[in-house]
Amino acid sequence: MQYSGFNLHIRLTTACNADCHYCSCESDVASDRMPIDDLQKSLTFALDKFLPRTSKKTYCSAEVIGGEVMVLPTNYLKQAVSVIKELAGSKVERVDVGCQSNLIGSRNKIDALREIIDTHSIGTSKDSFTNKRTINGDADKYRELATKGADYLSATSGATIGTVIVFDKDNIDKVINEYKIAEKTQTRITIRPVFAGKHSIDYLEPKLLGKHWKALINIWFINGRTAVEPLMRMTKSMLGMRTNEVGCPYWRSCCANSLDIEPNGDIYICQEMADVGAGKLGNAIRREWDDEMYLTLSKRQTNIDQECQQCQWYEYCQGGCMMESFTETGSFYSRPNNCTAWKVIFKSIDDNIKKYGKQASIDWIDKIEELEDLRIDRSKSKFNHSKNKFNHSKNKFNHSKNKFIAIEVLTQ
Repeated sequence: MQYSGFNLHIRLTTACNADCHYCSCESDVASDRMPIDDLQKSLTFALDKFLPRTSKKTYCSAEVIGGEVMVLPTNYLKQAVSVIKELAGSKVERVDVGCQSNLIGSRNKIDALREIIDTHSIGTSKDSFTNKRTINGDADKYRELATKGADYLSATSGATIGTVIVFDKDNIDKVINEYKIAEKTQTRITIRPVFAGKHSIDYLEPKLLGKHWKALINIWFINGRTAVEPLMRMTKSMLGMRTNEVGCPYWRSCCANSLDIEPNGDIYICQEMADVGAGKLGNAIRREWDDEMYLTLSKRQTNIDQECQQCQWYEYCQGGCMMESFTETGSFYSRPNNCTAWKVIFKSIDDNIKKYGKQASIDWIDKIEELEDLRIDRSKSKFNHSKNKFNHSKNKFNHSKNKFIAIEVLTQ
């Protein structure tokens, strides 16, 4: 399937204020960030190489990531986002810039983040039950500060913050508990099986993952009122509703729809491929582009595993994630081990569509997206109201200041 949009990840820094087990970033030095000049060079070069090799793109969904964006100076982040909008905007009709943040920082820092990036485009991460997300090894401190930041952003914006939850062997049995929390707070969640990290990782067996996915689907389907990814995408695909989306679809066509730039200028297809160091496409700062590697990765679209070709779910799965295939088998073209789990997911979704009917399922998905749009609209409205109120106060202050200066001049 062809998309008119593409994903652009820009990792501005590898520095972070936390020390999570499955983070791939090494640096804890706050000054480790990509210079603005290098960002301009990298974006210009990478887009000039990438876009002519894909179908026509009219929309760019950009995301600044780390490390952690909260450690970046506000003026630097503002400049970086401005550069991204300008350079990507010169190539496509529309650019949205979001970010992923743990929101651990002062209220002033969070307010500044809202000024730079739309609230509905800010995502965060959480872990309600394990000790894998920590600050100086303290999981409770991480939960306390991350919750405080997310709650403040929600209160000031009127929006719940989309959340990524990583699952491994230790917490997969809590996936329904995390979903129930999200449902109660009307929070959009993305569920990610763990894939890499700088500490030891308790990987999930595909059968165990499939078992818990199935249990979640049976609770969420038809009754859920909040989006759960990647289940939303998978369900929409099976209902024929996926048309022109961006975002990682876990498909083999990512080479034509995704691009990642690292702080040192290295270019990859996505941040996950960068995390495992697979399929490096070159270095934008040094103006290096590996066409042979790009062609190798692109062949995943046509070099289809024989079992995939015969699979009843291939139309929706499209062979799964290339990063998973490579890390698990050493090949860009093979089936990932999680194929077993994905088959359970698609079978469970299919069973529920048959149980409730296709039209009822479509209406349910539409309702979730309507609620999501309403939350975004409320967020924009509250943000604009707060911004206007701030500007009114600022104008009132300047008026009083000018009045005072005028009086002072007259009395001299």
